[in-house]
Amino acid sequence: MKRYGYIATAILFVALAVGLFVRILPEEPVYQGRPISAWIDQLTGGVGSSAGAVSSHALPKLLEQKPGEEIVPYLRVTLHRGTSLKDRAYAKIYYKLPAFLLKKLPPPNPARDAELRYRAGLILYYVGPQGKKALPDLVAALKDPDPEVRRVSATVLGSFGTDAASAAQDLNAALIDPSADIRRAALKALASVESPATTVPACAHMLQDADEGVRTDAAQILRDVGPRARTAVRELSLALGDQNDDVFRFAAMALGRIGPEAKEALPALRQALRENRAYSETTIRWALRQIQPESVTNGVANR
Repeated sequence: MKRYGYIATAILFVALAVGLFVRILPEEPVYQGRPISAWIDQLTGGVGSSAGAVSSHALPKLLEQKPGEEIVPYLRVTLHRGTSLKDRAYAKIYYKLPAFLLKKLPPPNPARDAELRYRAGLILYYVGPQGKKALPDLVAALKDPDPEVRRVSATVLGSFGTDAASAAQDLNAALIDPSADIRRAALKALASVESPATTVPACAHMLQDADEGVRTDAAQILRDVGPRARTAVRELSLALGDQNDDVFRFAAMALGRIGPEAKEALPALRQALRENRAYSETTIRWALRQIQPESVTNGVANR
């Protein structure tokens, strides 16, 4: 009887492990006789500890097949590979299984799973608007354990424009990601999915970010917003003291585009003119003229 009990236990373990491991995928689309999973495998070489490397040969060949909506269900599932509840459970119990089962079942491979999630996001970027049904999966991927997956997910959401407006709150949350690259991607995406006016507070806050790339992007977005960035005048005035020349220049241009409503920034602009930063005088004088034309001729030029 004990023997039958062991056999029953073994069968139960196998059924549980297989059930957790096997994914119920939608039918794979086929391009040039190869399923999409084979294309994804060929997008790059060996799978390392972090996602991100992509072959310059396989991706264009796949895109030549013009994949569209038919590929999205498969990519949606792949975006959760290794992070779904059943995958996490499988990884947790795998090494507790009997030795004879370990020989029959593939081990968890977090690095490969992350690489495949990244590739799925990348393909969705090129699929474009036809990939919008993956929006909830991309939002979930903003919290992916792999930074490259988080970055590409934010980028794809931004490419959807206002169709991804429902992701704004999640993109806002990604602005505190420990990776500067992800904060930059989330900020740019936020500027694409939201109306300019609602993007301004986030950009104003990110002008104080520790990373100069993030600060540069924030200042550039505020410049592009134009007069609707009026609520960020104080933060833009402070950004004129930034040691990064790009942050300084975009901040000055943003103030100039706001125009007369940026009068609060005049003292900071005049101070910047006196400091004579390299290649800055033309930009500062332009901004001063936009805010208060007489300020350039009434004594500022004589500094």
